[in-house]
Amino acid sequence: MGDTFDDIQMQKLLAGENEKLSALRELVDSACEEIMGGRLDRQEATVLAQRVRREASEIIPDLMDTFDLIYKSRFERLISQYIDRPTGTGASA
Repeated sequence: MGDTFDDIQMQKLLAGENEKLSALRELVDSACEEIMGGRLDRQEATVLAQRVRREASEIIPDLMDTFDLIYKSRFERLISQYIDRPTGTGASA
């Protein structure tokens, strides 16, 4: 029975994976909120997205293709929607 996981080992493994995914979710959500705040310029938002990707590669190194598939376009869309939006719509500051 040395090659099989028992229930306790499996629960520990799953708990560890859930912690990783929770940390990743918090990292991504925080970055998205910062981008949506509109206080960053395009370069700052891009650097933030790159930092999140770098940190994600430490959390889930074997899943970076999936990360890119899911989050690359999300960050690009948020940057386009919240950073690149036109200014000067007639309201004076």
